[in-house]
Formats: sequence, C-alpha cells, structure tokens
Amino acid sequence: MLAESRAFFQARGLLEVDTPILTATAPIDPFIDLVTATCMGQKAYLHSSPEYGMKRLLALGIKDCYQLGHVFRDQELGEKHNPEFTMAEWYHLGTDFEALIDETLEYVTLFVGEQPVEVYRYEEIFWKILGEFPSTIDERDRCFALHIEPKLEVLTVIRDYPPQQAMLAKTATTEDGVLAQRFELFYKGIELANGYHELGDLKELRRRLVSNQQIRRELNKDPYLLDEHFLAAQIPDCCGVAVGFDRLMMLRHQAQHIREVIPFVWKE
Repeated sequence: MLAESRAFFQARGLLEVDTPILTATAPIDPFIDLVTATCMGQKAYLHSSPEYGMKRLLALGIKDCYQLGHVFRDQELGEKHNPEFTMAEWYHLGTDFEALIDETLEYVTLFVGEQPVEVYRYEEIFWKILGEFPSTIDERDRCFALHIEPKLEVLTVIRDYPPQQAMLAKTATTEDGVLAQRFELFYKGIELANGYHELGDLKELRRRLVSNQQIRRELNKDPYLLDEHFLAAQIPDCCGVAVGFDRLMMLRHQAQHIREVIPFVWKE
C-alpha cells in the first residue's frame, strides 16, 4: 500500500518530498503534545506533521507535492493511536477546495474500495444526530467525540467549520455566514483525514499561533516556540490534507487495534 500510495500521487503530478523529522521549533496546537529530544545541547522536537516544512518548500518554489512518512505525538496511545505513526500529507497549488475533497476520497478508496459518501456541514451533523448545536467549542468537541464520530459509519465528509475550529484555514462567506474551508473524513467511526484551504496571511498566521501558545499556557502545557522561518515564508495559495495511513490499513484489514497493522508498536 505504500507503493500504491506513491503511484496514486505520482499519477497526479505530485512530487515526493522529504522534510526533517527533528526540528528546533514545533507546530503549535493546543491539544497536540510533541515528543521532545535534545540535539546539540538544545531542546528539539519530533514533528507531529510535515506541514511547516512542506509549506516552506512551497514558498521556495516547489510545486504540488506529497510526503509519506512517520510523525510523532506524545500522550496518544490506544486502539487507534500510537505515538509514532505514518501520515500521508499533500498540497496542491491553486487547487480548489472541492477538488481536494474529491481527491482525498479517491485516495481512501484505494484501501476500502468504492463506498457511498455522505456530506454534511459541521453544524448540520450536530442537528441531525443530537438535535442541537452546543454554544461552546469545548462542548462541541466533547459531543462530537462521544456522540457523533462513533455514528459516522458510512464514508462521511464533514466540512465548513466555525473559523475558531480551523486555526490554519481560510474562511469563505456562505449562506450560513463566514465559515472555515476545512473538511474531515470519517469511516466506520474512525477519523481519517483533515484538510484545509490553507491560510497564507502571515499576520493572521502569527496571531493564531500566538493565540495557541496562550491556550497551551492556560492548560499548563509547554507553549512551544514560534517557528520564525515558517512565519516568514510567503506561502502561495494552496490546499492541503493529512491522512492517517495506519488507520486506513486498519480498515483495509478489518483490524480492531492499530497494533495489528504496525509491526512495532510503542512498548510492545
């Protein structure tokens, strides 16, 4: 399936790239904790996504590209989680948001075959399953994880999130107001993909990452240093998505635990 994946991307004209796993700075997400290391006497991190490196390559002139490799997240271990796992991530210059959703669905069918697809706006799925839309982000996240995600059995696209729940996505004005151009993909109650029409405004990027630092401080977590190289990169208009390769393998082999598809799991 690694070979099938590479053939899929190459057939669509994407160049395979290889960004550093070990970094001096880190992606700043309030709820993703990084695996730390020491390098040259300084604190370092194992990346949770190749996103920052790939976007810097786009800014340097690399065109449509993908990366298929290992990423790391601390405090994530369970049936669907391992601290080290494989991610497929790719970016298209100038590709519209709808095209990326369609392409991601095509990639997923390599593993699970052709499936019926349902599409819902983020708020819409709450009304459909819960009959209400919680007013706070924390309550939405809790309800989604406990009551909505497990019920998304068919291949499902959830799209058009409130801007506060898509920190690195552009927004668009719709008939329902200003919404973020973000989508997630679910199948058999498993989250598979997270995609954006990527935010390129450097001032807004900095503001959002500083806000993430503050949230981490309030949660008594390491706020992490800003990546000034990333924040100086002139990121071109692009759309990107990250897909969990191991979870696709779980679905392909009808596995109940991620250890069934990763040869060497953490603390065997």
